[in-house]
Amino acid sequence: MAIEYDNRKKYSSEELMELAFQESLFSVDDDNHTNKPNPKVGAILTTTEGKILATAHRGELRIGEHCEYTLIERKLKSENLRGCHLYVTLEPCVDEARTPPKRGCSTHIIKARLGKVFIGIRDPNVDVENKGAEKLMSKGIEVKDFQPEIATKIRKSIADFIQYQEAQKFTKQGKEAQIPVDYLKQAIADTSISLFSKQAIDEFIKNSEAGFTYPSQPFNEWALSFGVATKDGNNVLPTNLGLLLFGEHSEETLHHTIFKVELDYGSGKSEIKDLGGPVATQLQRVMDFIQDKGLRMTIDRSSAKRKTISEFPLEVMREVIANAIIHRDYSIEEATNYLYVSPEKIIVRSPGLLMSPLTIDDMQTMDLPSISRNPKIMFVYNRMGLAEQRGIGLRNMKRLPELGFPSPTFNMRGNILEIIFARGASSIPELMGVDTENLTREDRDGLFFIQQNEAVVVKDYATHFGLTDKTAQRRITKLLELGLIEKEGENRWVRYKIKNVKDKIKDNLSTQKNKNLYQGQNQGQIVLDRQNKK
Repeated sequence: MAIEYDNRKKYSSEELMELAFQESLFSVDDDNHTNKPNPKVGAILTTTEGKILATAHRGELRIGEHCEYTLIERKLKSENLRGCHLYVTLEPCVDEARTPPKRGCSTHIIKARLGKVFIGIRDPNVDVENKGAEKLMSKGIEVKDFQPEIATKIRKSIADFIQYQEAQKFTKQGKEAQIPVDYLKQAIADTSISLFSKQAIDEFIKNSEAGFTYPSQPFNEWALSFGVATKDGNNVLPTNLGLLLFGEHSEETLHHTIFKVELDYGSGKSEIKDLGGPVATQLQRVMDFIQDKGLRMTIDRSSAKRKTISEFPLEVMREVIANAIIHRDYSIEEATNYLYVSPEKIIVRSPGLLMSPLTIDDMQTMDLPSISRNPKIMFVYNRMGLAEQRGIGLRNMKRLPELGFPSPTFNMRGNILEIIFARGASSIPELMGVDTENLTREDRDGLFFIQQNEAVVVKDYATHFGLTDKTAQRRITKLLELGLIEKEGENRWVRYKIKNVKDKIKDNLSTQKNKNLYQGQNQGQIVLDRQNKK
C-alpha cells in the first residue's frame, strides 16, 4: 500500500511533509533484524513546483530496502531528477553506515543531483547522526527540516527505534568516539576522572537511565567508549570533552568554558558573574542567575519615572543560551560565551565560525537545518532534558514578532557569532546604528509593523494605522531615506522591508568600557576583554 495523491496538483511543503509521514506508516519490517527495531521511513520526490513524481516507504519493493534508493534507483531510474526536491522522514544514511557494496542514501541523492532535501528528524544512529545532512550540504544541496509538529509525530512513530539507538550509545565498546573536533578528544595530563562532579554525573545517569553508577568500572568503560575519558597506560584520564562536560571545577583547567554574564541595570549600575563548573549543568545555573534579575528589570531614569521592562520570552532565552553552550567551538581558547542583558537589549556571543556552508544570511532567515558542531554535548543535554528538539530554538526566535518583540539580528565578529535581541520595537533603529533624533513614535511603530510582516505595500501600512495612502507613503519614504528600510519591485509591485544591515549594526552598548569588549588579534581573531569591571 501507499498514500494516494494527485500527480497534477502542486502540493505545499507542509502538505508534502505530512504525506511523507503518512507514507512512512506503510513501512515493512525486516524479519532478519530480530534483535533491533526497524525505523518507519517514508519519502516523496517532487518537482520544484511541488508536483509528486513518486512515493516510497522502507521495504516497499524489497525487504530492508531504503526508500530513497527505491525512489532514485528503481522507480525513477530513467528520469532526470536534477534539481528535484526530496521529502524524507529520517535523515539519509551515509556510506560508512552501510555494508559494502551498498551505498548510503546520501550518495544516491548526490548522484541524482537533487536540489533540495527536507528531513523529518536526524537519525539517532551515532554512525549517521548529522553526517547525512552535512554530506548533502557539502555538495551544494539545500537541506531543510520538517515542521516541528510533524517531526514530533515522526519521533512518536519510531520511538522504539530511537530508544534502541540511544541505548547503543551506552553499550558500544572499543569504538573510537565520533567527535568532529579533535580538540575535544585530547587527554588532559596530570588529571583524573575523580575530578568529575558526582552531582552532575548522577543527574545525567538518572535522566539517561544508563544502568551504571559513578564512580564504577562500568562508568569508566562507558566514559572510554563515549569519549569523555581516554587511557594512558593503566590510568583513565578525562578528555577535554569529559572535563568541560563534567569537571567539578572545569574552569580552573579550561578557563574558556566560563559563561560570562553581565546585567546592566542602567544609570551606571551593573552586575557581572562568571559561571564555571560542569558545562552539563551550566544552562540551568545561567538561567537561575538571570531569570529574576535580568529578564524583568526596573530602570530608573533621572528624567523619568521608574519603568519596569517586560520579561523577555523565557523559552527563547533558554534556547539561545543552550545553543551557545552546545554549539560553540571549544577549540577557541581565547574567548568565552558571553551574555549581556540591559533594559534595551540582550546580546549573546558564542565562539565559533558558522558550519559550512551556512552564512549569516542563512541565519537571518531562521529556517536552517539542524546541525550540531558537538553531537556528544547535544546528546548529554538531550538526555538531561536541558535542550529541546533540534531546530526549535530558531523557530521560537522566529515567533518573537508575534509576541511583541523585534526579530533578532545575527552578526559575525571575527570568529564569534553574535545575536542581538531588542526588548521592544523602540530599540530597532539604535541597533542599526541610525541617528534617531528625528524619529517619532509613529516612525518606530511603522518600522516594527514592517518587520513583523517581512514586506508590506503602502496600502497595508495605511490600513493598519488608519491613514490615507498619501500619509502612509510619506512616513514610509522617511524610513527609506533614513536607511532603515529598502524597496523591492517596481510600480504596482513595490514592497518595503527592513534593510539588510548586518554590516552596519553597531554594538552601541551603554558605556565606553562595554564598547571595548572586542580586541582584534591575529588577523581578525576576537578576544573578549575579561578585565574586571568596576
